[in-house]
Amino acid sequence: MKNFLKAICCICLFLLPVFNSYAQSVKKKPASPAQTNLTLFGRGMYPGDDSTYNMIKVSGFTTVILSSFYIHSNGDVYSGDDKDPIIHNGEYIGNKDWLKRVASLKKKTSSVSRIEILLEGRWYNQPPNTFDFIKAWTDTSVKDIPANITTGTSKQSTLYGIAKLLKEVIGVDAVCIDDESVYDSKSIILFGEMLSKLNMHMTLCPFAKKSYWKAIIDGSQKGLIDAVYLQCYDGGARNTVAPWHDSLQNDIPVYPIFLCRGAFSSCSTNHNSKTPGEIKAQTIAFKKDYPQMSGGAIWQMADIKNYVHMNCAARDSSSGSAVTVTEYLEQLKYSLEEGLK
Repeated sequence: MKNFLKAICCICLFLLPVFNSYAQSVKKKPASPAQTNLTLFGRGMYPGDDSTYNMIKVSGFTTVILSSFYIHSNGDVYSGDDKDPIIHNGEYIGNKDWLKRVASLKKKTSSVSRIEILLEGRWYNQPPNTFDFIKAWTDTSVKDIPANITTGTSKQSTLYGIAKLLKEVIGVDAVCIDDESVYDSKSIILFGEMLSKLNMHMTLCPFAKKSYWKAIIDGSQKGLIDAVYLQCYDGGARNTVAPWHDSLQNDIPVYPIFLCRGAFSSCSTNHNSKTPGEIKAQTIAFKKDYPQMSGGAIWQMADIKNYVHMNCAARDSSSGSAVTVTEYLEQLKYSLEEGLK
């Protein structure tokens, strides 16, 4: 009997560090934006390849926002880069090599300290998705819901299950909200409360409707939302940072997002896309009006690759000079960094 008890004690002592490690990982605070937050949106990175992720790790960018991801009517989650779901029936079924690549972004000498995931919604004539379903599913009184969907934001709910997988399997620090159609602040506030319980941050990605985004901030607990990424291209081409910061009336940092050349399969200016030099000049102008501005963002990795693949430096010399993805990443990072000085 003594030997049996001794063996049990030895096992417990062996497992104690494992349990402590697990408890610490659960309680571990999600990473905050870097003091100078240089952000790269990552459309075109699922499932990606090792070389792309290795380039990003030494690029100098501090935040990577995995984009874009969509919730469908059956609770499945899809990457905009693929026709198969990454989450199905409450389980991760996506590419496992992608998980390793995402995890590698924060390892060893990588410049990346924070990972977010962008939830995108419908626009133009797309069918209902993401924010239509967040609106419907956060409301437990809504009828006509698919049988496999559990409404609300409790631990048993479909939305909680999705968010838990985003955190525990993919390893994101924050969920970025890119709602361009539904604009229901109540459901996003409830969604944010749920993220907080999972020890995650929420960030916002607006291009219009300041009152909607302000309502989300005003209705959310302090500290949950720790970044606003302002679209300064396409529908938000006329946006400037200072008026948005003033309208939101809070101390949450606002970072401009710039569209780089190569977007929309064009080397020339398209939807207010900019060269590295133009991004630097615009960053300087924004910083002058909003001195506390401490970061900026580039949309997106797929366009960076397109710029190089289309040989834009040779086809349109006014678009820039980069001839490799590594070189273009460096130029874009430098344009933000220099503009913020």
